[in-house]
Amino acid sequence: MMPPGTESLLDELLGVLDAEAELLERKRRQLADLSDALVRRDDDATEGLLEQIELAGRQQESVDANLGALRRTLAGRFGCRADELRLSDLIERLPADRAAQVDTRRRRIVDLAESLRAQHLRTALLLMECARINRMMLESMLPRGDTVMTYGAGGANLWRSETGLVDSEH
Repeated sequence: MMPPGTESLLDELLGVLDAEAELLERKRRQLADLSDALVRRDDDATEGLLEQIELAGRQQESVDANLGALRRTLAGRFGCRADELRLSDLIERLPADRAAQVDTRRRRIVDLAESLRAQHLRTALLLMECARINRMMLESMLPRGDTVMTYGAGGANLWRSETGLVDSEH
């Protein structure tokens, strides 16, 4: 049996879990779009996507805060500490119909988090490969050991061939 007043908290929890799932899917799409923009060398799209990713991070903080507040409130209702109350624990304490609703969302979030993790890895590997190719191109065009001025988002930077990832002079 659920403690009194828990129904409305569960409805609120389902809404926050839906928001979490939507945010995870949006972040996965943003990373996939970022990969595509990098491959197309579309600087405008890349900049826009980086801004969207930053906004999604701020939205994640808000969803996390809402989820934390609900977790503390639900833990109090069920007589346990907030750090002890996981969704799987909550599911075991709920009637079957409410447990199924929470479990469906929990499973979706787990699947989406795995999909986001995989897309993040693909995007990171793409960026590493781009850096490797750029380094190889610079090394093939420039005399060995010479220092060259390169320019990026942070401004001018000295680059020296055959220094690997770390330049000991900086």
